[in-house]
Amino acid sequence: MRHGDFQRYRGYCSRRLRRLRKTLGFKMGNRHKFTGKKVTVDMLSDNRYLLLILMDAERAWSYAMQLKMEANTEPRKRFHLTSRLRKAVKHGEKLERLCESDRVDAKTKLEAQAYSAYLNGMLQFEQQQWQAAMKAFNKCNWFSRVCRKKRFLIACYEQYLLQNHGGDAECGLGSAEDDEAKERLFESVLSECRDAIQSVREELKAEQRQRDAVMDGEMGKVSTLQYLHSYLSYIKLSTAIQRNESMASALQKALLRQPQTEEDGKRTARPQDLIRLYDIILQNLAELTQLPGLEDDQSFQKEIVLKTLVYKAYRCFFIAQSYVLVKKWSEALVLYDRVLKYAKEVQAQTGNKKSNIKELPDVQELIKQVNAEKYSLQAAAILDTTVNTEEVSPYQAKENKPLLERLDNFCLDPSLVTKHARIVPFPPDFHPIPCKPLFFDLALNHVALPSLEDKLEQKAKSGLTGYIKGIFGFRS
Repeated sequence: MRHGDFQRYRGYCSRRLRRLRKTLGFKMGNRHKFTGKKVTVDMLSDNRYLLLILMDAERAWSYAMQLKMEANTEPRKRFHLTSRLRKAVKHGEKLERLCESDRVDAKTKLEAQAYSAYLNGMLQFEQQQWQAAMKAFNKCNWFSRVCRKKRFLIACYEQYLLQNHGGDAECGLGSAEDDEAKERLFESVLSECRDAIQSVREELKAEQRQRDAVMDGEMGKVSTLQYLHSYLSYIKLSTAIQRNESMASALQKALLRQPQTEEDGKRTARPQDLIRLYDIILQNLAELTQLPGLEDDQSFQKEIVLKTLVYKAYRCFFIAQSYVLVKKWSEALVLYDRVLKYAKEVQAQTGNKKSNIKELPDVQELIKQVNAEKYSLQAAAILDTTVNTEEVSPYQAKENKPLLERLDNFCLDPSLVTKHARIVPFPPDFHPIPCKPLFFDLALNHVALPSLEDKLEQKAKSGLTGYIKGIFGFRS
């Protein structure tokens, strides 16, 4: 094949086809009589029967390529070339139909579809059907790109399924003796999922650009790559939920067995750490409901709703625990009631029976724990109120008054020897003081003034005489 010797490759296909038929006992009669046999779906338990169809197609294709090279000098061989290509297309379509069986894995199905599309494109090209040839070659290219990536992806799912659902589960997560070993296993699976999802995303971008160019009828349906992306995302999110649940279980055990003190410089477990883990779990569950292709799956959506209620109950429980540590009794009591509400909703959906969902925490144990914590909380709240009442006294309570106003009561106040000691109230408070009186002349409106008319007439006369004297020049 590297040297373009198709005649030699055709001989190899014939010899291998003969060996396969002899090994499988699938002979076409004897020397004197031909007896035709067909490969059926029931024979696919042995994959060598598929090789029989493949070798028939390869032999016909290689003969056609040999005739194509000879047709440069002998044009009439082009008719025989077309006949051999039709034979190869016939075998390729038969191989594609057989690979539609459930006994064939997804990678082989894609390879068979790509191979059939390639042979069909070669035939259309030789018949100068350019549009049909372009459509077939585009289809072959699309399936070939998917096959190259899917070889890695299928290895990722099979590895995941074996570790979580197959015989390797016991030697995987189940055999991990400590939490660090489990964490490494979880990170390994998550890393593989992230790599696989990135590869599928790249293929989805290429598929989006090529979808219009490929066959409209067949490629217009829901994309296989989109389902593949959803499946990988489901694996990643489910694994992340299992990892966080494992970490939460370890933290719960640490909270029960150790006092709330720091040892060897290490920070001890706190309820706040569990709250963060359950927040991440709830976020992952919300992302699961939004995966494309799973919106109409009622069973899956119901399972996610049930899991969300369970993890909400545990999240509220540890928030209440964090409030108990700071002696916020009323807030903790309200949250405990919310935990019971979520737990009862879960029991209503599961019929008061233990949930059959794998690795889902049991809410019945949570209800018992919440009831016990409520009684303890009420007792602690009563004791805390009594102690606070007994401790309050004029000699121990620090009042927010200056020293001048509490001279009769002895109180140990360390602030008196600091720079901010309150000796006197400052600034001082305002006090009422007398002010300068205001006088109003109320009698003026009732006084009768003397008449001044006689004085006004004398003034007017002296004024007129002076004016006349001034005109005639009799001024003194």
